[in-house]
Order: sequence, then structure tokens, then C-alpha cells
Amino acid sequence: MADDPSRPVADDSTATAILRQKRSPNRLIVDESPSDDNSVAILHPTTMETLGLFRGDTIIGEKDTVLICLSQDDIEEGKVAMNKVARGNCAIKLGDLVHVSPANDIKYGKRIHVLPFADSIEGLSGNLFDVYLRPYFLEAYRDVFQVRGGMRTVDFKVVEVDPSPYCIVASDTVIHTEGDPLDREAEEANLNEVGYDDLGGCRKQLAQIAADTHGYVGADMASLCSEAAMQQIREKMDLIDLDEDTIDAEVLDSLGVTMENFRFALGVNNPSALRETVVEIPTTTWNDIGGLDKVKRELQETVQYPVEHPEKFLKYGMSPSKGVLFYGPPGTGKTLLAKAIANECQANFISIKGPELLTMWFGESEANVRDVFDKARAAAPCVMFFDELDSIAKSRGGSGGDAGGAGDRVLNQILTEMDGMNAKKNVFIIGATNRPDQIDSALLRPGRLDQLIYIPLPDEASRLSILQATLRKSPIAPGVDLSFLAKNTAGFSGADLTEICQRAAKLAIRASIDADIRKDRDRKEKAEAAGEDVSLMDEENDEDEVPAITVDHFEEAMQFARRSVSDADIRRYEMFSTTLQQSRSFGNNFKNGQAQEGGATFQNEADDDE
Repeated sequence: MADDPSRPVADDSTATAILRQKRSPNRLIVDESPSDDNSVAILHPTTMETLGLFRGDTIIGEKDTVLICLSQDDIEEGKVAMNKVARGNCAIKLGDLVHVSPANDIKYGKRIHVLPFADSIEGLSGNLFDVYLRPYFLEAYRDVFQVRGGMRTVDFKVVEVDPSPYCIVASDTVIHTEGDPLDREAEEANLNEVGYDDLGGCRKQLAQIAADTHGYVGADMASLCSEAAMQQIREKMDLIDLDEDTIDAEVLDSLGVTMENFRFALGVNNPSALRETVVEIPTTTWNDIGGLDKVKRELQETVQYPVEHPEKFLKYGMSPSKGVLFYGPPGTGKTLLAKAIANECQANFISIKGPELLTMWFGESEANVRDVFDKARAAAPCVMFFDELDSIAKSRGGSGGDAGGAGDRVLNQILTEMDGMNAKKNVFIIGATNRPDQIDSALLRPGRLDQLIYIPLPDEASRLSILQATLRKSPIAPGVDLSFLAKNTAGFSGADLTEICQRAAKLAIRASIDADIRKDRDRKEKAEAAGEDVSLMDEENDEDEVPAITVDHFEEAMQFARRSVSDADIRRYEMFSTTLQQSRSFGNNFKNGQAQEGGATFQNEADDDE
């Protein structure tokens, strides 16, 4: 059936949805009044009929302002015309939306209290009531109003009415004028205030924006809001006539900053204090890391507990640890662990490579350390990860080839930032090194990097977890036995296992591409022999010859597999770990019941030392 051309086409465009009429009949747009009367609101006859109003009825606007309703044909439908004084009483401006409702129960006033504004009666003498108020109230309804007497205009304000909150001044209403004149600046200050409710709420959206603005200061938030508002204006530019001096009130009414505008602004705005440093909340989770269950547990207790259960630390009067040091063979997942713990705490993450802090200029290396700690404090809660820590934290005094002792000064600056003068706020430090024997002992004392966590090579169960985590998004053939692969890769680090999986995937990709090329070549040969084009149905019905990574791919990948950590390196790491545990097990035999005997023993040892 053909469409009826006279029927209006439904506008389903979301871009212009905000411009469609959605207001209730009582919500009117404020326009300039052609009348100078402070007590009237002028509407179009159709609007008055819709609202059930008649000429001379009283209506209530914003701030309980009572006005007399008049009709005029040249006022646009959906608008209400008020002069400047009436708009001031309602605390509204041109183009604002105002709710208008009939007021049929207004009572006659028993008494009202009226005071003048001080700046409008300077130099005046005589009885203000007889000169200004008596003739005025015979025919007017006002809140703040102007009265002209002779050559002067005096501004008054109704301070109190009985009955409250509004009334009609009749012939028997008592008018009180006692009291000090009003200060205009103090009385009108609240007209310029904009509160949270004026923005229309948006609690959920504002909470989401607050969560997405880590590291933002007040000026950054102001810039973010300005950019969101500018984006809203850009979207409505096709509705604005730039040749006109004023913008139509309907267009102004349609302008409203949306959540999409804020998302756009978040994409183009960055926190000013952190623009030189990459600050992020990592997406790495515990599921991305195979094995290391004991290490994960210790990290959760050290990093997550102070964030999630601060009341427990306050109860027992304990300060949380400031940092940990990961040490162990390369490729065992130290960086992934740091990212995962930052993600679990929903904290910002700053990764610093040790050599990046060192420069050839005198004093610049220490300044780099101060800057990165300042940025971490600005982005708190934050996890700072120092990779290759041994490059900047070697034992002091032993760097003979270090020009000017820059390494020692950088280490001193790090120690100063970690404790003492500069409060670290909610910043947790994680260091990682493959050479723990070269780290300066001052950095490892309690109160600094006091938690030393050994990240060993994975055992068989951990290797299986690593393989499963690495291949969780890859198609694996049913015949692939990852348990068998984990059993035959003893001594392999997590990075070595990842390399095996990546090489097997590359081999599968190569085989799949070769198969596609071969099928295309065969299809072209058949088409040339038949003298016709090959149908698309044949191409669609072709089966994928390499749908998943097979056992053959893993077997070929294992031919190129290698161990990145030698047996000698493993023995050195295990020896350091054992020595560290023995040095920290001095009080293993201490028992509370033997306190007196033990105390004597310690005293005897002290005497022997002397």
C-alpha cells in the first residue's frame, strides 16, 4: 500500500530526539514581556485554554511568585511573557523553563511587612507609606516592586505576609514599614546561585565520571566540563543561525550536556599533572597468571588488605607495608603480578624502568625521581612498579665507573621519598630485580621494601595453569594434552612457555594461510579449465582445513623451545632465598613461656659481645 503523502513522517532520529516536544503543558518558556507591569504574566489564548485559565486569574510561578494572568495573541504558544522585575521575583532568566499552575485559593492578607532597598531611598525624606505604598497597593500585586513618586523610583520588597506564603492586599490589609532598609546585594545574592539540583540530579552518571577521572585536579575537572559543553554545542551547530544576534529559545532549551558528551571529553582530556607519565588501571587479572598461588596470597594480604580493610589496621595500631621486592629468574611473571594486584585494588599503575630515571645532566636524575613520586601521590591510590631496580639501587660506594655518583644520588632520593620528610599517601611500591644480591641493604630494611617475595620457576601444576591461561582465547584441537606438555617442560619459565604457545599459534596461522592460498589457486585452475567463473557457493562451502592448533604444531614448536634460565642461575637464586630466610629466622625458637630464661640468654650473649 502506498504511503499517504499528507501523513507526517515519524522522526526516529536520535540526534534530533531532544528537540521534539516533551514538555508538559504547564512547563512554559520565559520570554520578554511587552508590558512594563511587574505583576502580570502574558500567555497566548490557546495556552490559557489548555491550562484552563481565564483572563485575570492568578497563577503561581517559581519561588511561590503570584502573578495575574493576561492573554495576548502575539505571544507564542508554549511561552509566558514576564518583565525583568517579575523574572527576578521568580529567579529565572529569558529562555528558562518555568512551571505555571493556577492559584485559586489565595486569601486576602491581614498584614504584610514591606521594606525599601537602602540604595533607592538615599536622600529621600517624608513618609514612604503615604507617598509610595498607599497609592501603589490599590491596584497591584507585587513581591519585589518599583514605585515611582515624583522624580524618584523606590524599590521595595515584601518581607512577610499573613497569611503565608502569599496573599492579596485588600483595603483592610495592614501594611507595616518598620525596620532598617534592605541591602540589595545581600538580598539578591541567592539569585545567582546554582545548586546541584539545578543540574537535574544525574547521581549515577556523575559517580561514573568521578570514577573515570583518576588524577584529575579541580582545573582538570573544569576543563572536562567545558569540553563536554562545547561538544554539545558542536552537535547543535546546524540548528543555530550564526547570522542572527540571538539564539532561538527553543534551541537553547534543547541544549543539554549528555553522558556521551562527557565520554567524548574524557577521551580528549588528560589530567594536567600526569601528562608526562602513563597512568592507567591495568586490565590484568589473577586469571591471566597461572600458578604462584602462595605469592598471590601474600600479595593480597600485603596490598589489598590495607585498601579493603583499613579498620583492622587501625584496630591493631599497625601501619601497612610500604612496598615489596620481587626477585627471581627472568620471565617468571613479576610484571604481571604487579599489574594484577593494581587491578584488584582498582588503583592507578605507574611503571618505571630503572634506566629511564638516569640522565647525563647533573641533578636531573634526582629530579626525575621526585617528579615520578609527585605524580604517584597525585594519582593515589597508586601502585608504582620499578622494573630493573638493580640498575638504580646498587650498593652505594661500589659504583666506581659511575660519573659523579649519579646512581648513589638517585638511590638516596628514592630512600628520601619512601620515608621521612615526604608523606607518601596511599602509594604502594613494588620493585622487581633479577639480581637481588646487588640491591643496597638500606632499601630492604623494614619500613621500605620490607617484604621480599621470591618468584620461583613454575612447578608442573603452575606450568599447566600458565599454558591454560595463555591459550584460553585460542582454539585448541581435542587431541592436545596440555598436562603432558607441562610435564615435559621442567625448568621452563612462564615466558618460555608463552613462547612455545605463540610459536604453535604462528605455525597454525601459517598453515591456515597456505591452505587458503592453495584453495584459491585450485579454484582458479578449475575455473580456467571449465571456462567459467567459480560460484560463490563453492567458496562458502569450503571447510577450514586448520580450525585449531593441533598436536603437530606444538611438537614443531617444541623443537625450537629453549630454557632461558640455566641450572646455575636457579641454584644462585635458591641460595640467596635460603640465606635470606635463615637471616630472618633468628627468633624461630622464641617462646613466651621461656621469656625469663630467654632474656637471660640474650643478656649473656650481649655481655659476651662486650
